[in-house]
Amino acid sequence: MTADPHLATRAPSLPEPPVAPPSTWARLWRWPLFQLAVYLLLAWTLWRVVGHVHTVVINTLVAYLLANLANPLLSRLERRGTPRPLGILLLVLVFFGILAMISPLVSTLVREVQALITDAPKLLNNLNETLRRLSARSALLASAQQQFDAWVKVNQQDLPGRLSKSLGTILAPDGAVFSGVKGAFGLLGQGFITLVIAIYMMAIYPSIGPFLVRLLPLRFQPLARDVGQHVGRAVGGYFRGQITVALILGVLIAGGLTILGVPSGLAIGFLAALLNIVPYLGVILSVIPALLLAIPLGGLKVALVAALFLAANQLEGHVIAPRVVSHSTNLSSLAVLLAIVFGVETFGLMGAVIAVPLVAMLKSLLEAYYYSSRAYRAQNVTTPAMPSAPTVPVVVPSDDPAPEQVTSVR
Repeated sequence: MTADPHLATRAPSLPEPPVAPPSTWARLWRWPLFQLAVYLLLAWTLWRVVGHVHTVVINTLVAYLLANLANPLLSRLERRGTPRPLGILLLVLVFFGILAMISPLVSTLVREVQALITDAPKLLNNLNETLRRLSARSALLASAQQQFDAWVKVNQQDLPGRLSKSLGTILAPDGAVFSGVKGAFGLLGQGFITLVIAIYMMAIYPSIGPFLVRLLPLRFQPLARDVGQHVGRAVGGYFRGQITVALILGVLIAGGLTILGVPSGLAIGFLAALLNIVPYLGVILSVIPALLLAIPLGGLKVALVAALFLAANQLEGHVIAPRVVSHSTNLSSLAVLLAIVFGVETFGLMGAVIAVPLVAMLKSLLEAYYYSSRAYRAQNVTTPAMPSAPTVPVVVPSDDPAPEQVTSVR
């Protein structure tokens, strides 16, 4: 008996291996509420950890910001054939050279700040005398002068101590802002640690972004890389421009007050530059001690000081900031003002510092992703068709003996 050649010989099929049931974690992870709870727990844990090591976090963020500010210069040197380590060395040498050049100014600045704090009661008396002379012309000013006079009598003696205590809280070795690692180093130690971290970050800056992107799932990496580039350009460009604007304004105000003969001109210029990290804040707040110091010098000096600060404010808003900052942020003055107000109301002084770069970052992301998206640019909006009117027969009279014509009108 011969086998049928049309019958194919097949190996016996093996049973498929049993599928392992999903683990308990996999079953739980399918629930959106469970995922939300896990993410909230991770965020709370991160917040607690950051709260305990906030000094290290602040140092790291400041160091990264310094590396971001220096990276364009280092990249330009690299394109011209200078190795990055040599560029970093040159940058550090220039930095310490500038510190050595301005060290005499630092001691003068410290003395002027101390004199400004010591003379605070005298400045209040000058302002009180000015209000007293003006109060004879207006009942409203008389009421304000009486209230201010009562406040001066209560706070005049304690004002220098309060100002010194406030500055000490900010700048002392055991201060709240610049507390050292476990309170051991102080301001100089913090500055040295931040500088060392910044130098290391400058050396590896081109690889920091790719390393952070590589931590994400593959499907998110292109988007994260693109978003990081937009954020870096917006935030880094803003801080580079605003620091430049602050330095220019500080030099202009300090030089102008020195020429006018106003005491503590260098200290007021430093105050204007320091506070102008928040746009417009430096000029607005530093004009108060400048006017108080100019009152004993006569009305002409007061008017010249006011004109100096008005000119500085106009230069910042219409000449310096548009040329230095606008190419990276391109925000209107109203947007900047609203961002600062919301930042102050939400997070205080730190909110005022970070509000404008956050708005600039948001604007950059909107322009890159939303304004160019199909959802924003779609124009084929369909409108429902209107129902046609019913046909109404209309009899048209005619002079002919023929039957009258009947037409239809919609």
